Amino acid sequence: MSGGYTGKTLIIDLNNHATSVEETDMNGARDFIGAKGLGAKILFDRLPKGTDPLSPENLLMFTTGPLTGTSTQTSGRGTVVTKSPQTGLYLDSHFGGIFAAEMKKAGWDFIIFKARSNTPVYIVINDDSVEFKDASEIWGKECLETHNWLQQIEGRVRTALIGPAGENLVKFSAITIDGHRHAGRGGPGAVMGSKNLKAIAINGSNKVPLHDPDGFRKVSKEVLKQIKENDFVPIRKKYGTPYWVKTVNDEGLIPTRNYQEGYFEHADEINAEAMQKRIVDRGGACYNCVIACWNRSSIKSGPHKGISLVGPEYETLALMGSNLGMNSVEDVAYLNERCNELGMDTISLGGVLGFAIEAYRKGVITSKELGGNDIGWGKAEKLARLIDDIAHRKGKIGDILAEGVRIASEKLGKDSKDYAVHVKGLEIPGYDPRGTFGMGLAYATSDRGGCHQRAWTVKAELNDPELDRFSFEKKAGIVKDVQDERAAFFSLVLCDFAPISEENCVDMWNLTSGFDHTVESYLLAGERIWNLIRLFNLREGLDSADDKLPTRFFKDSFTKGPAKGIVLPEEDFKQSLLEYYSLRGWNAKGIPTQKKLKELGLVKYAKAI
Repeated sequence: MSGGYTGKTLIIDLNNHATSVEETDMNGARDFIGAKGLGAKILFDRLPKGTDPLSPENLLMFTTGPLTGTSTQTSGRGTVVTKSPQTGLYLDSHFGGIFAAEMKKAGWDFIIFKARSNTPVYIVINDDSVEFKDASEIWGKECLETHNWLQQIEGRVRTALIGPAGENLVKFSAITIDGHRHAGRGGPGAVMGSKNLKAIAINGSNKVPLHDPDGFRKVSKEVLKQIKENDFVPIRKKYGTPYWVKTVNDEGLIPTRNYQEGYFEHADEINAEAMQKRIVDRGGACYNCVIACWNRSSIKSGPHKGISLVGPEYETLALMGSNLGMNSVEDVAYLNERCNELGMDTISLGGVLGFAIEAYRKGVITSKELGGNDIGWGKAEKLARLIDDIAHRKGKIGDILAEGVRIASEKLGKDSKDYAVHVKGLEIPGYDPRGTFGMGLAYATSDRGGCHQRAWTVKAELNDPELDRFSFEKKAGIVKDVQDERAAFFSLVLCDFAPISEENCVDMWNLTSGFDHTVESYLLAGERIWNLIRLFNLREGLDSADDKLPTRFFKDSFTKGPAKGIVLPEEDFKQSLLEYYSLRGWNAKGIPTQKKLKELGLVKYAKAI
């Protein structure tokens, strides 16, 4: 080991309040890079088949990549890897802020939590020192309150923590990073809560080792120059992700009233311009990022005047805005703040609330079951009350909805599955595939369930004249190639908002580590990671029948907007899925062939499925 990696992995046994140190698997690092990829390998190697995600046997891993904590742009990102309580499958949930860089500077490539503490605990890490401390005083506290308490008690520390939702094992609860960023998707907060682990506070005083500091510094400067010269970066810097509200709405694919429509008539009241005029105070940035896409906001008027938060982001504006019929950005910000402080993923929560409103309107959920709470489209106060019920699992409906839309629809019955919008149990994000068909294939084949970050085809489908967005033609190849590239990129691990070329990624990886990778071998590593995770999911019970989309996308068409009258053609989708399997070297049941596994060096893992 000559750089990029610290060479050390910290194992924390929560049951015995004990720690141990292992050498980081550098042979694995060469083949699986780090963060997402090497985390997936560790999970596969160490987690027994069929482990209950909320049992003490599940592993909770905080992982970094070879570029984390270095001078390159957006190098503050880290990843939580575990088995998801929401899907029962592999999960990597990524986060920004500073925690991951601090973890690397403390000397750790990975921190692996195992077992369960008998009482609530928080962990304080100062370089090699690890302390177990009583968390009873902060158990039950909301997220920012907990973060601020830790600053007072432990000094200036970087934090990863859960709120009441994680403590109550809400299946889509998040881990909050540094008070304002989140590892949100798939329920990592519930895994942390199941271990009685309230928080981690960390400080590091070391430098990240580099194989070739001068060469790395040169490439890092080139990357910075390219980012500054990129035409879209100033727009992202000014508006952040909310920029996409107008575009996605204008093109007719923004989730509206639980995906019943793709065009929202009040989009101008929740878009980036509305945010800038009415709630944004200033910008902000994660560790070592010149893009600085945060929006620090506060509500200036109305019943929630004075509430402040970082956000809302595009996904929140879509899922907790248009998807819930909210006609003011203040109401979205209010619900966003409640979600953040209770510790839940806004994408999944927005999907759950949209499902609940539709179920209530159709009589599947009654007013009595809601305790007289008359929820509905645009009713922020009523939904805030339901959000609190979900976070604390209050009442029958709060408890049911805390499981996510898949399980909730199974428990509620009465055809509610027809409007339960998810893939493999993970609620769909803010791009309705009836407006860009490629996203349908991307959702169906994502390694963690309904996710846009594995292959975001929206921009290409809207802007490339050679692509028909209302067709599955050519989409299988695009989705497959982007998934492989993103798997590698999210293993380095950098921010997907940063326009960094594959060549620069490979150069920086080699210069930090001393490896001799090429673009070809880097992308092959991404493909290897994708296939390893497929094998893990197959081992845990996935089959090709799960690579599907919600009924609504095939049956219900929009009544307005550019995608009016469109539904996904189910047979075309199935043919595109088979094409995708073929391009991946998988058989018609979605299982990697021996030939493909041999090519990727994964034959031994096939024996586990």
